[in-house]
Amino acid sequence: MSNLLERLKACLENGSSDQSLLPEAMTEIGALSKRVDELEELLIMIVRTGWPWDEDNEPNEIFRSSKDGFATAIVEARDLLGLGFRSTITRTEPKT
Repeated sequence: MSNLLERLKACLENGSSDQSLLPEAMTEIGALSKRVDELEELLIMIVRTGWPWDEDNEPNEIFRSSKDGFATAIVEARDLLGLGFRSTITRTEPKT
């Protein structure tokens, strides 16, 4: 991200306004929003593959033998995404 946040903060602290910051902020926010959506879709696909779990959603041997970091990250990602219930994140869930 550019120094946009610093420039916006400076404007707020000075009580000034710079109208040229608005289009730049809109562009950056739009780009970040798109990246967030893409990352959420990828993370949902990774979590939904169920690689380290069996059909009953129980950890399998791959889960137990994998490094703790990966297993913990997948569990945390699944919880973070709220895949146990429908939400604005899961409404566009990719087919896996």
